[in-house]
Amino acid sequence: MKSIKSKIYLILVVFIFFTVGNSLVSINYFNKLQKSIESIMLSNYDSVVAAQSMNDAIERQDSIELAFIFEENLSLGSEYESNHMKFLEWFYKAKDNITEDGEGEVISNIEKHYVEYTNKVNKLEKLKSNEGNNITSRYYYTDVLPCFEILKKECSNLLEINQNSMLTKKLESQRLADKASYSTLGMSMVVLLLGMSIMWYLLNKLIHPLEDLAVGINEVSRGKYEYSIPLNREKEVNYILNDFNIMVSKLREYEQLNINEILREKQKGEAIIESIDSPLIVTDGSNKINMINKSAERLLDVKEKNIFGRHFLEGINNRDIFNIIKKSRESIKEYKGVEYIELGEGDLKKYFKVISNPIWFRNEKNIGTVTIMQDITKFKEIDNMKSEFISTVSHEFRTPLTSIIMAVELLKEEAYEGEEGKKELLDIISNDSDRLNNLVNDLLDLSKMESGKIVMDIKEFDISKTIIEVKKSFKMQLEEKKVGLNIDINGVNKNVKADESKVSLVLANLLGNALRYVDSNGEGLIEISVKEVNNTMLISVKDNGEGIEECDQKKIFDKFVQIKSNNKNNSGSSGLGLAICKEIIKANSGDIWVDSIIGVGSTFYFTLKLGGVIYEKDINS
Repeated sequence: MKSIKSKIYLILVVFIFFTVGNSLVSINYFNKLQKSIESIMLSNYDSVVAAQSMNDAIERQDSIELAFIFEENLSLGSEYESNHMKFLEWFYKAKDNITEDGEGEVISNIEKHYVEYTNKVNKLEKLKSNEGNNITSRYYYTDVLPCFEILKKECSNLLEINQNSMLTKKLESQRLADKASYSTLGMSMVVLLLGMSIMWYLLNKLIHPLEDLAVGINEVSRGKYEYSIPLNREKEVNYILNDFNIMVSKLREYEQLNINEILREKQKGEAIIESIDSPLIVTDGSNKINMINKSAERLLDVKEKNIFGRHFLEGINNRDIFNIIKKSRESIKEYKGVEYIELGEGDLKKYFKVISNPIWFRNEKNIGTVTIMQDITKFKEIDNMKSEFISTVSHEFRTPLTSIIMAVELLKEEAYEGEEGKKELLDIISNDSDRLNNLVNDLLDLSKMESGKIVMDIKEFDISKTIIEVKKSFKMQLEEKKVGLNIDINGVNKNVKADESKVSLVLANLLGNALRYVDSNGEGLIEISVKEVNNTMLISVKDNGEGIEECDQKKIFDKFVQIKSNNKNNSGSSGLGLAICKEIIKANSGDIWVDSIIGVGSTFYFTLKLGGVIYEKDINS
């Protein structure tokens, strides 16, 4: 009689035989598929890469030409020449790899138009040297740019021809792959059917012992640990059945101790502890560490396996936490210790609420403590920010309110000199009331912008006209302080897309700040310039005032920040203007920043999205 091992070997041999046959058929089809793929790669891949590389090179040349127009350089430079040579390199590779119908004609068109494009770019470079930016820019848009777009289209045509060819060959490969799949599937079905037939026959010889084992498992699973399987099968099967009977016998012993339940509860407790995000430490009655979770390991920079069973201070060198645990363990049953501690220094400092609860066994014996550390750093920071904000707002309100109250008291007591004195007190009340009203309005606007409740009216407009209007509104102040204002808007050829009224507010705020910090001795100068940079409009407001310390530049756009000048305590503003400017520019998808040098002056920059080309422009503006 054959053993179980022999029967299993027979099953494996049958399966290996048919599997090898199926694999050989599959390999044959996969070799054919590989040849088809190699055909695609050799015929068209090089042409696709060449078309894409030529397209990249011509786009980079165009970008360099745009930068060349608006910068001070008088030549296109080595980067342009490098991309020129790169284009030619890939062009000749494409020319040497013509494999598809129509590809030769496209290559000829590319060669012809690139020669024309190169000639026009050379002329563009000469115009920059002889005629200046405006004529050069006009020539670029009327002559160079159309030629560039034709070249891009021809490169796209070359790419499309080869991609279409690759698609056709891909479909051929797909048909071959489908044929391979169907053949492999058919062979697999044959192997499966034959294998199942053989297995059905052989496994019938084994099924009865397995049924005995299944009955035994079912009886034991219902708690009948006295059940035993009769050992009346083949020798090798009886070994397995006998092992099962021994296992059931041991389960009878373990059942008395209820070990399964203990293990289940232990694993459940460990899972609960690890799932807690806050650091958690479990110590025994001798202050030895029994368990810590992953959060505690990260916070205290320890590993549980290295400190398990050691005294707390040996494994975790933190006496503050230890004192809290010790106090909890030595307390009465109802005690729930709550303390607050700090960990770390400087920017890494964190605040924790430490809760340590004693573990009572049968309500009589204290066998340890469970300590959880809740990270309250964010709440602490929010509380500090709230206190600072309330303090700052109170200070800003107190100054004008004090002035108003004093003026009202003087009016009530008629402690003024004539009508002129009375008018002066009323002016003080009016001015400080306006200051309070402006501060409240600024706070409300800033709050709305930060919460996204103010919707920007985004549309295209000419930024140069907006700058001129802002300049007009500051005419009297400029003349009064004897400050010069230069405006450079020559590089503006496109509109911007933003909320015009809000942008005007930003310009007025920056101009007002610059006017506040420049000298009034006739040497004060403010410059506003606009130019197109990297598909954005860059606007700058520059002054030759006192400048801003580097440490102040990092916080100047925060609320209520007032920079002290050399001549007075602070600027006299509410400290909200630049915070509002920041939110406005942010809402218009732009950026705002400052560069400043003490004793030289400050330059505030902000960017806006570009719109369409300006076709009619008032040159006299």
